[in-house]
Amino acid sequence: MPGQQPSVRKLLENQHWFYLRWRLDPTIQSALTMLDAIHERFKGHEGLFDRLLNKEQPAITFQMLPLEHFGLSDDLYIKMNARGKPLTDFETFKARFEQLLKGFYPSEERRIGDTSLPVHDFFSRQMDTRWADFFWSYRTPSTTVFDNAAMNLFWIVAWSSIDPDNRETETSVTRYRQAVGSYSEFYDLGLLTRSFTDNLICLLEAWSADGGRLDPQLPETCYFDEAAFFSKACKSPETIQYSELVLFSAFVSYLSINEDGLDAVEFQEWMRVVHNLVQNSDIERPNEYERCLGGLGKLLPHSRQILQYLAKMELEPLGFSRDQVREEILKSKLLLAHPDWREHILDAEAHGYLRGQIGFLFEFSGVSALAEDQAVEKWKPEVHSQLQHKFNEYFDKAKVTFNENGLTTLSGAAHQWERSLLAIGNYFTQLRSNRSFLTNPASNPDSWKRFLRGGANASQLLHLKTLWDRLDLSVDLEPQLAAIRDASDLEPWRAAMVAHPQPMAYCGEHQIRREAGAQGIYLLKRRQMNGAHAELFSYVLHHQLSEERCKDRLAPLKLEQYVSVAMTDMEPYVHLTLQASPTADFWIETADGCFWICVSQAEFEDALDVTEDLIEDLGFTPNDGELQQEVPRDEILDTLFRIADRLKKVKTT
Repeated sequence: MPGQQPSVRKLLENQHWFYLRWRLDPTIQSALTMLDAIHERFKGHEGLFDRLLNKEQPAITFQMLPLEHFGLSDDLYIKMNARGKPLTDFETFKARFEQLLKGFYPSEERRIGDTSLPVHDFFSRQMDTRWADFFWSYRTPSTTVFDNAAMNLFWIVAWSSIDPDNRETETSVTRYRQAVGSYSEFYDLGLLTRSFTDNLICLLEAWSADGGRLDPQLPETCYFDEAAFFSKACKSPETIQYSELVLFSAFVSYLSINEDGLDAVEFQEWMRVVHNLVQNSDIERPNEYERCLGGLGKLLPHSRQILQYLAKMELEPLGFSRDQVREEILKSKLLLAHPDWREHILDAEAHGYLRGQIGFLFEFSGVSALAEDQAVEKWKPEVHSQLQHKFNEYFDKAKVTFNENGLTTLSGAAHQWERSLLAIGNYFTQLRSNRSFLTNPASNPDSWKRFLRGGANASQLLHLKTLWDRLDLSVDLEPQLAAIRDASDLEPWRAAMVAHPQPMAYCGEHQIRREAGAQGIYLLKRRQMNGAHAELFSYVLHHQLSEERCKDRLAPLKLEQYVSVAMTDMEPYVHLTLQASPTADFWIETADGCFWICVSQAEFEDALDVTEDLIEDLGFTPNDGELQQEVPRDEILDTLFRIADRLKKVKTT
């Protein structure tokens, strides 16, 4: 026939709706091959199509089995093709979920171009075309399929869409980090809801708008990196933390309720606020995650005007850190009252360690106090400018003190910041039975990040302000800090730690312990007294004696290694040996606010003259087989040098 297509395959492959990836699908390729074979066999015949439509004597008949009447069990879905492979979890999910959508959306429709379709048909069509093309870009290279990626993303969208007030969901939240389940598990866990469906459709429509690779909806990635999250959700959903899930929930929920008119600037502002709340709240347990979702639910209706809403909102429980909520309220008032605040606030929020938590800068600069006394919107422009200047001064000092990983390390002596701050005041934080001089990881309960939050540490935080007020950034910092550490009239334990870096260096977890009623301060290698620990004053004494100026004056006494202990019925001590004949071991412990020098009396059985010197001239007292001497802390070095001088007449070995 003139104009007749030589190949059905070419005819179909030239259609605009034919996807290139179908050329890699063996099922489709087999069907095209068969169509070409049929065409080749019957292309010279006429009237065949009429025979196919003949109702009285049809050439081909089909029998239909409505599977929904048989419970739609997974094992009933079998591919009727040459491979005979069972459907994947994704294919099963898609087929069964489409049936569920009919109940969710009995009369609602969605448009594809100029065509309106029932929601279940819309979902099916998009999943087979536009969304499939989107996932195809992220397929597994080894298998060239995207089923696992799609199911993983569905799983994360489902857990980010749960109703936090649904008690049935509460006990199962921890399961989101387990392996992604089948349709039945989604269904049994109560994850297949209208909210999940709305969020999923809006998300896929938004991200697939570019046709291939992910189309970001936010103008910047600083508050939520869509591409990074999508990749993580598709490849390793079990590694997503609760905090990330809350942030994603805020993102996808905003998309869903603002689908008809998305404003990029408003969207970015919403994500900035939520990012600050999430990064600076404790979201590590299922109940904390659910509380935060509940807080999002309260804020979401106002998401397009979030600053205006917060500026008028009374402080209320939102599941997030109360201090951070208060901070966001104040920021909103400032941003709306004076445009210059935006640059200053956003610059400080972007600090790699602070990550949106800058309330202490408002406290130090006087912003918080003035906001308590007078409504921010009533401040005169010059007041805003003055406060912004003070705010920037403290932020400059914050940048010198903290880098993106935590407290900065100066080039000179160790722990200069901690010791200088301790010279200003006792800033140590209570941590169960211990006191911490603070750690860097932001998630630690004794982190500098948590310290800067204020709250229970508000009084200790003021010591940092005092320290910064005494610093001039235009000159070298280390001499200034050294001068601050030369402070006098400190209580003995603070004076010891301020003057010497070694005690802080000993503490592996940055923690010390002071037992009730005890005079000694214990330095902990870990966190418990049943692990290795030293005693502050004897440990400092050991390092003083190890200095070159002391070694000669100690002879014939030799300083041995400091003896830490891992028990509570024995005290750590300084160990000295007499390098003479007879040899002897001296040990020095802390007790009752003093040092005790001890030596076994048996060591000098053959040198009674030495024993007499120790007792009569040097003040030792016999006690239960030992010779002991109590020495005030400030006299210990002179006492040891005097003992060494007397022992020099002993014959050296």
